[in-house]
Amino acid sequence: MYNLKITIRRLLKEKVFSGINVFGLVIGITSFLVLFLYVSNEKSFDKHFSDHENIYRVTSVPGGLDNASWARSLGIVHKASAEIPEVELATQFSHCDVGTIKLDENSIQQKNIMSVDEAFLKMFEVKSTIGDLSEIRKPNTVFISEDFARKHFGNLNPIGQTIKIEELQYSRNVGDYEIRGIVKNTHPKTHFKFELLLSQKGGLQERFESLPDRKIQWIYNYFKLKKGTLPKVVADKVMAFYDASSLKQTRGPQDYSFDLFPMDDIHLKSDYRFELRESSSKINIGLFVVISFVILLVSLLNFTNLTIAKLIKRSKELGLKKSIGANQSQIIRQVLAEVLFLCLFAVGISLLAIEAFKPLVNRFFEIEFDIYYSEPVVYLSILAVLFICLVLTALFVGVFLLGSSSTIDILAGKSNYSGNYVLKTLLVGQVAIVVILMSGTFLVNKQINFVLNKPLGFEKDNIVVLHIKDLSKDPAILARELKKQSQVAEVGMTAMHFGYPSQGFSLDGLGIDGTAEFVFANYDYLKTMKIKLIENWISPSADTVRGMVINNHLYKRLMDRHGSMDALNAYGDSKPLQPGQMRINFIGVAEDFNYSSAHEAIGDFAFWLDEGGNRARFTHVRINNLHAGMEAIKNTWNQYYPNQELDYFFIDEKIAQQYQAETILSRILFAFSIIGIVISMIGISALALFISQQRTKEIGIRKVNGATISEILGLLNIAFIKWVVIAFVIATPFGWYAMKKWLENFAYKTELSWWLFALAGVLALAIALLTVSFQSWKSATKNPVEALRYE
Repeated sequence: MYNLKITIRRLLKEKVFSGINVFGLVIGITSFLVLFLYVSNEKSFDKHFSDHENIYRVTSVPGGLDNASWARSLGIVHKASAEIPEVELATQFSHCDVGTIKLDENSIQQKNIMSVDEAFLKMFEVKSTIGDLSEIRKPNTVFISEDFARKHFGNLNPIGQTIKIEELQYSRNVGDYEIRGIVKNTHPKTHFKFELLLSQKGGLQERFESLPDRKIQWIYNYFKLKKGTLPKVVADKVMAFYDASSLKQTRGPQDYSFDLFPMDDIHLKSDYRFELRESSSKINIGLFVVISFVILLVSLLNFTNLTIAKLIKRSKELGLKKSIGANQSQIIRQVLAEVLFLCLFAVGISLLAIEAFKPLVNRFFEIEFDIYYSEPVVYLSILAVLFICLVLTALFVGVFLLGSSSTIDILAGKSNYSGNYVLKTLLVGQVAIVVILMSGTFLVNKQINFVLNKPLGFEKDNIVVLHIKDLSKDPAILARELKKQSQVAEVGMTAMHFGYPSQGFSLDGLGIDGTAEFVFANYDYLKTMKIKLIENWISPSADTVRGMVINNHLYKRLMDRHGSMDALNAYGDSKPLQPGQMRINFIGVAEDFNYSSAHEAIGDFAFWLDEGGNRARFTHVRINNLHAGMEAIKNTWNQYYPNQELDYFFIDEKIAQQYQAETILSRILFAFSIIGIVISMIGISALALFISQQRTKEIGIRKVNGATISEILGLLNIAFIKWVVIAFVIATPFGWYAMKKWLENFAYKTELSWWLFALAGVLALAIALLTVSFQSWKSATKNPVEALRYE
């Protein structure tokens, strides 16, 4: 209690120093907790399920599309599970990201609608608050989440109420579903989320029953394996089941590969198409951990430096206590009590700051961060921070301050710590970290600008994409009406937009290996996107353009194999058609373009051109003027679909979303570079103050002998310039290697320019000089008489 009173009095007496010390520590602890706890949350996804380590998602990939896996898989997978003894439990279910439902007389857009079986409820431990979950076996029953019940029914009991399912992703007018219960909300750290759980019996029954006999990837398959089972063994058995089935010989790709993906890795490591929930798979979690510990380390080292600077000023006090009988452990305990109090105070402020700025953090970094105080990792992280801080302080006080100097030396002021290489090493480390963070920020921004401004093979600006969900009306009529508007330049139809999961077809029938991606579209779509044709074999007299347009990449491969289009057509004509197949009519060759993103190299691609409603799901409209064009689109839409809300997006924004992970990384690096700079400025300032105090008499003597302020400034600053240069030399190879590895994630990347490091080094030097010069100027402008009387 006595030490606590003394500590509080001393801190209150030195408010400015204590405030600066706590401020630097709060910044570091807050930054560390935000990043480290966010990473901990991300890594703990799905770990709340029993036997989570034995649950796998089954994927099926057509031959030749190994880099284009879907999270969805073939329906035959579930049928195969019944023949595999190693599978303890198997479930298949569908997921609709956004559908349309009707409550009473109100049609509303509803997210996260899933159609599930009893195995799903068991595997993922769905709990009901009201109702018997076994009723999911009955036709046209639905269970609603707590949030859905609260939003639409308040405190009323919804059991027996009816929800009309007007539209799911691939189905319309599914039918009326009776609410049979309320289930607990999805655990926040689950790789999927549900609001409505529909029975697979009734309105969707025919579709589910047909899945084992169709080559469509519409549903999700999950297996829970018996303990000790190797997933590769089960995957091989699924493939053997498929190979022996009649499904293999039906229309579509003949060969499929099957894989079991661990559920524990889905959230962080899966980057498949049709993921159940937006994941962090492209966000470098490892880098987040490194940054969090780097910022914490810089902060704690800075705190230690400031504490050391203050202890040096109190060295006579400590030496006096030692001379009158206090042993080293008693002195260390006193110092540690002060440090612990400051750290606890900083931790408390950090937790309050996190809660206050949590919405801003989530919005700025586009992440889902929260603190779950019921989880041990929160308290373990805080204890680790306190432990490291106390150990660093105890190490210095016990070894460098009290252990390396005798009591007489301390009292006589003969101990000179300005030459202590430990402190200089810490400073060099801080500056090196700042250089790496700044150069990394410059590179990430340079790469993002490169991929966003790289020629894509089409023009993405001023393209509005209308999501047509109601194909009961002829969408071609809407397209014709839109073309009449003066602000509309072109209108094209397609079943997919750029970046949307495409179809695939085997190239075996064309005499080459692999599978090409292809998209259903009409000819006007190519004109709308301004995709240029290198070869055009379209008949000018044709009323409707039908046939296949391939990209230049695929065209070159075919020409290397066959030599000419006549030879290619002759080869195709020589192959007998399977049931349901048709001859390919090549009508053009398009310039290469990036369908997905710059993360992937351009591969084989084709457009299957024709007219028809199924090609109009994403109607692309090129407008001349943003505001006037959007007004024209909305007016035309309301005339043709008077009771439907316009669902649209801009294609350039959709393409930018493909680089969301890089954007987040850029913001993280920028924010924490600033934080690192602020903390380093505090540390550099503390060390500059420390050194100038150690050289007070020297400065006074130099001034008496005629030294000018500029000469003294140069004397004090030259050492810091040397340290910054050393830090730059150390940081450059580490930064270069890390950035080179990061750029390997892109098929198309910018250059790793030398000026990125030079600019970071110059900025670090400027920041250091600005900070040091302030302290140096204060020391240089002191009255030399006061300096000579110092101590």
